Amino acid sequence: MDITEVRAKVKEVISTVTNIPPQDIADDALYQDDLALDSLTLLEIGVDMDYEFKLGLPEERMQKIRSVQDAVDVVMECLGEAPQAKVA
Repeated sequence: MDITEVRAKVKEVISTVTNIPPQDIADDALYQDDLALDSLTLLEIGVDMDYEFKLGLPEERMQKIRSVQDAVDVVMECLGEAPQAKVA
């Protein structure tokens, strides 16, 4: 699964929970500042993303996801698709 597919699926999950159309969710949207999501909604999104992508993330890690891009980065990392940092 490439990053474009992951981003689309993340937006779809957010849309399903919030009823915000996926096309209205910016790639860099912040959950609370831009989308005005409350903590219960964030929890539901986290659970749904965990289920959708079969991540098995601990709750502490899910709580650190603050934006669409954070979610995409975490999913890509868990799928083993994240670009690796170069070691000097």
